[in-house]
Amino acid sequence: MRVLIIFLFYPSVSIAANILFLETLASPSHHIWIKTLLVALADKGHNVTSISADFESKKIPNLHYIHMDNVYDVIFNKSNVDYGPDIDFMMWKTWNPFRQYFMFFNYYSQVTTGVLKSSAYKELLSCSDDTKFDLIMHDYIAGPALLTLVEKFGNPPLIGATGFYGAGFTSASTGSILTPSFVQYAYVHTDLSTFYGRLINHLLVWLDYFVREYYIVPKINQSIKKDFGMLSDVREIEKRTKLILLNKHPAIDVVEPLLPNVIPVGGLQIQPSGALSEDFQEILNEAKDGVILFSLGTKAQSSLLGEGRITEILEAFRSFHRYTILWKFEAETLSLPLPPNVVIRRWIPQRDILAHPNVKLFITHCGILSIQEATYYGVPILGLPVFGDQTLNIKISVKAGVAEEGDILNIKRNSFRALMEKLLMDPKYRENGRIRSRAFRDQKETPLERAVWWTEFVLRHPNMTFMRSPSLDQSFAVRHSWDVLAFFFAFIFLLVLIGLTMSKKFEKEVKENEKGIKFENINKKLRVCLIKSESGGITTLVTGPKTDSSYSYGIFQINSSKWCTRGRTGGVCNKRCEDFANDDIGDDIQCASLIYDREGFEEWKGWTKKCKGKTLPDLSQC
Repeated sequence: MRVLIIFLFYPSVSIAANILFLETLASPSHHIWIKTLLVALADKGHNVTSISADFESKKIPNLHYIHMDNVYDVIFNKSNVDYGPDIDFMMWKTWNPFRQYFMFFNYYSQVTTGVLKSSAYKELLSCSDDTKFDLIMHDYIAGPALLTLVEKFGNPPLIGATGFYGAGFTSASTGSILTPSFVQYAYVHTDLSTFYGRLINHLLVWLDYFVREYYIVPKINQSIKKDFGMLSDVREIEKRTKLILLNKHPAIDVVEPLLPNVIPVGGLQIQPSGALSEDFQEILNEAKDGVILFSLGTKAQSSLLGEGRITEILEAFRSFHRYTILWKFEAETLSLPLPPNVVIRRWIPQRDILAHPNVKLFITHCGILSIQEATYYGVPILGLPVFGDQTLNIKISVKAGVAEEGDILNIKRNSFRALMEKLLMDPKYRENGRIRSRAFRDQKETPLERAVWWTEFVLRHPNMTFMRSPSLDQSFAVRHSWDVLAFFFAFIFLLVLIGLTMSKKFEKEVKENEKGIKFENINKKLRVCLIKSESGGITTLVTGPKTDSSYSYGIFQINSSKWCTRGRTGGVCNKRCEDFANDDIGDDIQCASLIYDREGFEEWKGWTKKCKGKTLPDLSQC
């Protein structure tokens, strides 16, 4: 509470504003990205407060942190009463897409539980309702659990800002459409070049929307109702978002449509490199052929690899004795013997080391910040994706010709060594890296400058609505034209149904009409075609036996199975079949007329194949 008092009553200056940032997601990488922005705003004279699960002990002028002390405990401490299911990040890729989705769902649910039980949340609740902010910003990726604070603090303008790049997750705030046909659901990798991949991707995207809309958000509303009473639904507060600052750049991540109030500021965290400590500077300067940097980030830590995989990695490293391998490893020592060229450190200033010209290769888990930093400095990448968007990130880099992908589940010394050699020895990776780096750097202002400018733009125009999409006022189905598509499909189905009904009715009428015409009155061309198709005009023709052991007789090939009987009178025509196989065709015509009256021309297969719908014989010369 005393931290809030310090800055809320800070004397106002001409452009200084009181800004509150809600770091809803517990993530060290997101915190690094957000902190870079907040420090820049503080340097501009704004009074910034952030509620964060990531603790900052170092004092920064004009920037104040309120620590959410319970969040990481809920996520990782098994003794915590709110601890959820275990998440083995190293086994993530073995799970099916829907299990991966629900593990993310559980993770975000735990984060929300920790946020709402933190002392920082209670501290904000205890603030007077007269407390005002000029601007509230929030990382929306983990959900809108804290957005009711917007109304508590006087409804200032709202900005979304996140270290993630997926534009689809801005939909609730901006009204953007979801495009699963060509934009992958970022947390789960699917192959969109196949129908099955697109099908799974559609299911994941719609599942994410409906779970959020009809389970997560109602549950959040219910949880915070006891604290805030009858304030607005958090979904309605989300729609007040003025703009989104998105950690996105098309040279590195997914190409997808953006609304004008979604501002790409990819790589915002990359600032001029600082001076390295003597320890790291010495390692980098003394490496004979260069340094290979190895880091798996903050969640999938190297210490979780297990002794078997660590042994295979160390044996692969042993082959590169002229290189120094700098490995971020979350332990002071290893139980396994280290090759002399491997140096481990619990913490590494990753960005500053990648900026050093002696770094030749980056082995990484492929988090988006790591990919951006390697791209910025043109360092080739050996990717070992673990979970979430990391698989998509490395595949984009492989396609760009700056990286190769390994399998973290199946690391073998020989294949791992081969990948390293390929990246170190083939100059195309570094050349492609330089090309990609130039494209990434070539901007009219830095991403950080752009982010600060747009933040201050909202402060200058707090009531602006011209970038608000009218789609926010439409239902999800209308926004994605499901109602129009349903009408089109129903209309097409109705047309097909009417067509089939009319076709059957017409066919029935034709048959009835044909049966109503006497055989001798039928168009001569039809009768001639029938004779030619059945017997070729041979009055004595007998064919058979057929598949049913029957025979056909005479000029009309009258069949013994039904219409006549062999050797004696019988059948429908009450005739001996042999009587039709002569030059007297009078009885043939009588029987054919009876056949036509009962069955129509369809009784004769030859007529169906050769006469029905075909050009009839020319009788003009007869």
